[in-house]
Amino acid sequence: MDDVEIMVEVDEKLFSDEIKKMHALEQKIKKEIEAVLSIGVTVKLVEPKTIARSEGKAKRVIDKRAL
Repeated sequence: MDDVEIMVEVDEKLFSDEIKKMHALEQKIKKEIEAVLSIGVTVKLVEPKTIARSEGKAKRVIDKRAL
């Protein structure tokens, strides 16, 4: 079975050093995505400006499966 990991860049206004707050935000995002897509996902919150910006065509899906 494949796993889906969604990396979410958190805005500086929402980013906190409190683990409890960040975990609650992560769970809220996870529930919303699962409700819409009807699949299980893993949500990983990352610091602002850590997800690489692409030039040209955006690469939104990274397939890490060994085929």
